[in-house]
Amino acid sequence: MEQEHKIIISLITEALDGSEHACQKILNLYKGRIFSYVYRMVRNYHDAEDITFDTFIKCFKALARFDTSKKFSTWLFTIAHNTTRDFFRKNKQQYEYFDEEHGVVDDLAEKLEKKKKIEKIEKALAKLPPLDRELIILFHKEEYSYREISEILEIPVTTIKTRLHRARKKLGQMVCEIP
Repeated sequence: MEQEHKIIISLITEALDGSEHACQKILNLYKGRIFSYVYRMVRNYHDAEDITFDTFIKCFKALARFDTSKKFSTWLFTIAHNTTRDFFRKNKQQYEYFDEEHGVVDDLAEKLEKKKKIEKIEKALAKLPPLDRELIILFHKEEYSYREISEILEIPVTTIKTRLHRARKKLGQMVCEIP
């Protein structure tokens, strides 16, 4: 973890000195995670591409203001979160969180079963309220801590814990209901 932080700080320093190569490396390191996060929020490939692109533009414009004592990915996900929020506002879309608060055959069978489970989870995830979906993505997919999610969403840690618990429970019920 410490080594990763040193590498990203080095890349940021190079990027601030005008290195396009460093900017490209930063982009390549985080582009997939940011796109995945945004796509799961907006559920539209082209919108997710645009928002991801806008996130990195904002990131590079504000790079000099990044506090190097903090985790870069948390800062970047905060930008992605805010850019996604702005997208929903701009398009006047309802987004309640922002408005409120064994053998080959066995292996194949296992893979198919796993794929079905994943599809059910994705379907249920898409039906969750946006904040619940976002919490599950940030905690389980992106593996952020409660504190980091609190920083990204600007919500108290206790609220994050409560909402995430409820979101998991809701998701589990919804997955069971999907045929």
